[in-house]
Parts: sequence; C-alpha cells; structure tokens
Amino acid sequence: MAEELFSEQEADLLSQLEERVVKALEAVGQLRKEKAALQKEIDRLNGELSAARNKNKTAASRISKLLDQMELPNQD
Repeated sequence: MAEELFSEQEADLLSQLEERVVKALEAVGQLRKEKAALQKEIDRLNGELSAARNKNKTAASRISKLLDQMELPNQD
C-alpha cells in the first residue's frame, strides 16, 4: 500500500512536471515568434532610417551648393 501511494505521488509529480515543461515549450515558441516579428520591424525601421539619412545628406548637399552659388553682399 505504501508503494502504491508513493507511485501515485510520483505519477502526480511527473504529470505536474510534464505540464510545466509543455507550458515552458509553448512559451518559448511564442517568444520566438514575437522575436522574429520584432526583428522584422527593426529591419524595416532601420531601412527607413537609412533612407531618411540619405535624403538628409542629399538635401544638405543641395543646400550647400545653393549657398555656395549665392553671392553674399559685401559688408563695408
């Protein structure tokens, strides 16, 4: 009888452990999906940032060229 009780307790503990492992695996799977989605978003935002920086450089270059072409009045 004591052996049966011990076996039942072991089975309960193993069942609880199995449930925890399954939940942990599900959580890991969900976190991996979220990480992949966030990485895609980071890549997209980095692309936008790069494009914005290129536009900024182009605009700064054009403004610099326009300023170089302008004649500044002499200050006498």
